[in-house]
Formats: sequence, C-alpha cells, structure tokens
Amino acid sequence: MITMLKYILGFCSVICLFTSCKTVNITKVSHQPTTQQISLGTIGLAKDFILQSAYNNAAIPNYSKPIKLALTVEYFNKQSYKFFEKAKALQSANIAIHYVDSVEKKPKYIKLQIADKVALIDALNNTDNTTVKNYLKHNVSANVLTEISMALNSDDFKAVINSDAIFLVEKTPKTYVLQLYKNGAKTETLHFNQGVVFAYKGSNCCWKENKRHRIDITDIVTQFNNCPNKTYRSAHRAEKKITSLNY
Repeated sequence: MITMLKYILGFCSVICLFTSCKTVNITKVSHQPTTQQISLGTIGLAKDFILQSAYNNAAIPNYSKPIKLALTVEYFNKQSYKFFEKAKALQSANIAIHYVDSVEKKPKYIKLQIADKVALIDALNNTDNTTVKNYLKHNVSANVLTEISMALNSDDFKAVINSDAIFLVEKTPKTYVLQLYKNGAKTETLHFNQGVVFAYKGSNCCWKENKRHRIDITDIVTQFNNCPNKTYRSAHRAEKKITSLNY
C-alpha cells in the first residue's frame, strides 16, 4: 500500500513538472509565454515543448471594422520580467524596463484583450474570411489570439493608459495596429512591433448550425471554459449533430 502511494505521488509530481513548463501564471491568469512578435486577432497553433514555446501563425483574418479592446495595467514580477527579457532579446523594439525585486515600486506593462467578441465572431463568419473559417473548421487545435501582455516605452505607455478607447484596426491588408482615441477623436496609432509582446492567450471557436443549416462560429472561449450549450469546439461534431437531427 505504501509502495503504491509513493508511486502515485511520484507520478503526480512528474505531471506537475511537465505542465508547469507550458504556461506562466501572470496576475492569476494562465498565459502562454512567447518570444515572437505576435498580434491580436491572428489565427495560430500553439506548440508546447518542455523547454520552449512557440506560436505558429497560420492565418490573418480580414477585419473590415475596428474591434474594441480592453486594457489592464499590471506590475511586473520576477516571472513576467524573465519572460519579457527573453522576448526582448528576439524582438526589434528597444524597450528599457528596469526591474529590481528588492525595490517596492515595480515597472508596469499592459494587457490587451479583445472586448467586443460579437464583432470578432461576425468578422470570422464573414465571406471575406471564408478561407480562414474553413481552416478553423478543420483544425480543432487552432485558436484566435485574444489577449497579449506587452511592454512599451514610456511615451507609448502613457498614450495608451491616457486614452479613452483602444481598437484593433486593419491598417493595411493583413497588417493590424492599435488605434487610440481620446474624447472621441483618433490620437496615436501604435504598431505591435513598437512594443515587446511576451505572453498571450488564445481562444477556441464554438460551432453551431445557423438558420440556413450551415455551420457558424457562435462563440469564442478560452482554454479552460466550456462552449455554451448545444455548441461545440469541433465543427465536425456540430455537422454530425445536424446530420443526426435530419434523420
């Protein structure tokens, strides 16, 4: 009995060791660390390894309308700063962040999250994104990049936190920017490569039959959340459900 208990505890320890390498807990929310310059709204596949993580961009949707973003300002800690340093070494932006663990006042970074899920879902279902939607239908592990952690220089950071609203905008075909607004007017336009992106969160699509008996994306959920009732992460499963109902 004691031998069996030791075996179970040892097995659980190994599992914890392996899974802890895959994500970093930034401000109590599980994010995937990255060293790549990635943009909100893109489609990709997360590739997890024991010693490194990569996000493989697979598709860049067309966003004809701006998508509202939500802003959160966070303080660096040891873990987030370590991932920032790794990302900074491989990205083009020259961002100087001075972090000292013994100093009480810590530097800050921003988290940007897609706030208007309806606008995102409408865009992905639009005929402009037929090929992107087909890719998502046939790749269950593909996800939409819906949140990033990003460090900026002092001027850009101030511009972001002093803005009234932030939108994800397709400035040129397949190129996204952050459009800032103040008092209802456009102010700064920031490119993602002006900062250092060091963590992200992807979301999966939930599929359901529409009124024309076709499969549509009806919701976007994060890794640890379930799709709403009668919707499915697998488009194939949603199609099978339609077939069974027709008989």
